Amino acid sequence: MTKFASGFAIAALLFARAADASNAVLVDVTTGFVPVANDVPLMLGAGVRIADVHEIWGRVGYFPTGDDRKYVLGVIGYHAAFRPNRVVRPILGGLIAGLPATCTHDSVGRSCDQTPLFIFSATGGVRFEPTPWLGLSTMLSLGMDSYPNPFGMVELGVSFFIPI
Repeated sequence: MTKFASGFAIAALLFARAADASNAVLVDVTTGFVPVANDVPLMLGAGVRIADVHEIWGRVGYFPTGDDRKYVLGVIGYHAAFRPNRVVRPILGGLIAGLPATCTHDSVGRSCDQTPLFIFSATGGVRFEPTPWLGLSTMLSLGMDSYPNPFGMVELGVSFFIPI
């Protein structure tokens, strides 16, 4: 995933132009931390930015560690990134995520339930955009899952924007 992100960053540098980037294709690489399950998802996503504010995206991820380790997840979401053409941009939005199964831990050990898990969450945070094609973000997601249990995640990400 690192080679892909590096290659994409170089391509973005080569092909990014000073044109109006109000509509763009976005690609992001993110990681997060889910405290209740000690999960650390690694995610790669793509989407579109419309009118320099609205972002519709999807991600696929993998848990290398935590209760849900070795599972994959899919995420779709929406962000409203306020303050266009500024370095600091507040973000509000939401996401829906799904896992094919989920696991938990207790004093006995790790146990898994093969029932699919869905997560519905509101998101908020801030993105730093030092250039029109690069964004560094930190987000907080709070919501519920389909069991129903509370859900929370802290997320860090790097986004690349290619004008269309």
